[in-house]
Amino acid sequence: MKSDRNSFWLAVAALILLLVVASLPPTVLAVEPPAVQSFDLTSAAPRAVEPTTADAIQRNYAHAWQSLASALEQNRADLLNEDFVGGARTQLQEAIRAQQQNGLSRHVTDHGHKVRVNFYSPDGSTIQATDTADLEIEYREGNRVLSSERVRASYIVLLTPAENSWKVRVLQELPPG
Repeated sequence: MKSDRNSFWLAVAALILLLVVASLPPTVLAVEPPAVQSFDLTSAAPRAVEPTTADAIQRNYAHAWQSLASALEQNRADLLNEDFVGGARTQLQEAIRAQQQNGLSRHVTDHGHKVRVNFYSPDGSTIQATDTADLEIEYREGNRVLSSERVRASYIVLLTPAENSWKVRVLQELPPG
């Protein structure tokens, strides 16, 4: 009898958990971050990047792109707060505001990044890198796709440590060529 009651309450708890997870917005559910296909540290100067720092940068940078894609698709600037600071966050917030005002959004499918670290400050407070990103971008109005394109874009990236992670302070697209 006691076993039947425990089984009943376990089934109820499992059902409630399933309903809660099913009701979460997509950004709350775990989604695989984009791939950092290559991470080149050979040009880092004036100091070498430690292996644990390199791992953290790769993880945090991939997560930042995941947050950026979600923010652009959902027109939610608050999704940038965890991974972006300073000028990068301000610039992206303004882009999202412009999308909202025009009833537009962007769906970004991220096919990966090739990151090359060029500078690591002597005090460990700044990393500058270049990133070549392979992206597929759909421009949408509501649920309707207005256009789409596959792009290979290059960026200058400046990362700084904050709290327990590296945050993107500058994400500046470079002109083609």
